[in-house]
Amino acid sequence: MLSRTSLLSTRQKILCPKLWKGALKDTDVIATDVDSIPNNTKITLIGTADKLIEKSMDERPRFVEDMTDEEIWKLKQYSRGVNDDTDGPIIDIIALQKEHGMERDDGKMEMYEYNRLVTGLPQHQIEDMLLQRMQKEGGEKDPSTNSVRDTNTTELKGELAMTMGLQLRRAYVNSIAVLDNGTLISGLDDGHVQFWRRGEMVKDARHTGGCVDEVIIFPSSGGSAGSGGRPAFATAGDGSICLWTQDGNHNASLSCFPGTTVASMTVGSITSEEEGDRVYLAACFRITRQTDPNQFRLPPQNESERRRREAAEMQERMIQNQLLDVTRQVKVWMYDASENNNGRVAFFEELVVPNATNAVERTPSTAKVANFAGDLVCGDEAGLQIFDATRDRRFQRKMALQFQYLCDIDCMEPLHGDYLAVSVSRKSTEEISVPSSAVRLQMPTSRGVYIVDTSGATVRAVLDGHRDRVTCIRPLPDGRLLTAGGKFDATVQLWNSETLTKVTKRDEDDEIKILTESKQMKKPGYVFDLIVLPDSNGGAVFAIAAARYNTINILI
Repeated sequence: MLSRTSLLSTRQKILCPKLWKGALKDTDVIATDVDSIPNNTKITLIGTADKLIEKSMDERPRFVEDMTDEEIWKLKQYSRGVNDDTDGPIIDIIALQKEHGMERDDGKMEMYEYNRLVTGLPQHQIEDMLLQRMQKEGGEKDPSTNSVRDTNTTELKGELAMTMGLQLRRAYVNSIAVLDNGTLISGLDDGHVQFWRRGEMVKDARHTGGCVDEVIIFPSSGGSAGSGGRPAFATAGDGSICLWTQDGNHNASLSCFPGTTVASMTVGSITSEEEGDRVYLAACFRITRQTDPNQFRLPPQNESERRRREAAEMQERMIQNQLLDVTRQVKVWMYDASENNNGRVAFFEELVVPNATNAVERTPSTAKVANFAGDLVCGDEAGLQIFDATRDRRFQRKMALQFQYLCDIDCMEPLHGDYLAVSVSRKSTEEISVPSSAVRLQMPTSRGVYIVDTSGATVRAVLDGHRDRVTCIRPLPDGRLLTAGGKFDATVQLWNSETLTKVTKRDEDDEIKILTESKQMKKPGYVFDLIVLPDSNGGAVFAIAAARYNTINILI
């Protein structure tokens, strides 16, 4: 063996299970008679040469068993001629896409079940579709609106990329929102607050009440929202408002008036050189207290019962009047973003009471509130009132805009510049008188989305593309606009940014334009809420999340 292999005897290990056990030792006695050795007996020699040739780690052979899954995936990509580090830009929509790398190469060819709560297209197919949109998007930037014109661009197609949630779940998704870190938040009518990242639910929390009607995100003033004890978002419903950190921890609770719950809420920030950044949360309320219709059904039988009934009726009228007064008010909670007391935020409360802008006997109930460039917009059946904040943490009325007729406000959303989109539905056909403190807004249609120029106190255009009232308005980053109709319409319409830009130019005539040309999206149909999912890398490509019954549909 030494002559054949050049292995010294001290480096040799000889194995033969048929003749001896383990490695051959000097003390072992073996048969030397050739006839006693079975046929086809194999003897194994193990050893190393006297002189070893050292090689670097790069020169040594690597075995698949010693490599990680990510290293194997990179080798496969390299064999295909794809350099993962340098080939093109990376689009990363946190709620929709997996981590950039091997997790996006799922090897699927059609929509499949990611887990028991999520079903979607293959990740590589989603990435390819987003990249195609980014490569085709272009056009010139409009300096007046700070948006990209639609020329030579590929608009949102409305292709369903992913469905989140249980389709057989009884609870509906009432509201959705997106945190600064890309996490998608959904509020359900059974009180659950769900957190979605990378195509899976990462947390399921509970709202204090039994229902979540609205989810809203706090602005990131002076740092990231949700850090240092600051609230990142708020949920409202069932008579309470819950504040949450970015990690999904319950931060604080704000109570509503007894017998009421939040009808609408908004958040905003106010910048002051003397006091720094101040963040506020404003909410209006609706009555939830149920009265007993049979409470006064039986007539009193004697004088004592008659007096008790009069006292009970008077008490009931007082309670109803108090609840009506509450619905006319807007409660504002404000805190300084620079202040932090042991991880807690100190709130200052204020009541904003809009004045009556019409000839009705009393101020109507406030239906919707919105943040408009730091100002607070309150809407009721008679019109809109805009409040700006003073230095002493007070809101004072800045402008009053009155509708031509009494209307229901379904939703409102600020647009670029001084424009506000308001969805209204006419309640009566009789015109209401206008006091000297308000400006009348003309209403040429019974329903639609009115584009209101707050600086000129006029209506510039009406978006009339739905057969029912519009329940949701969502401006898109590229200047276009999405509107969602009610149950009798059950469509989502996409409005061209060029059309919106033309009607909002102040050099046009004073005629109110009725716009009906819009593109109907193939998906998702009737929805409760719409939200934009941005690219976390700051790119122009985005996705849309839609709350549709008990699931969330993500469209690209």
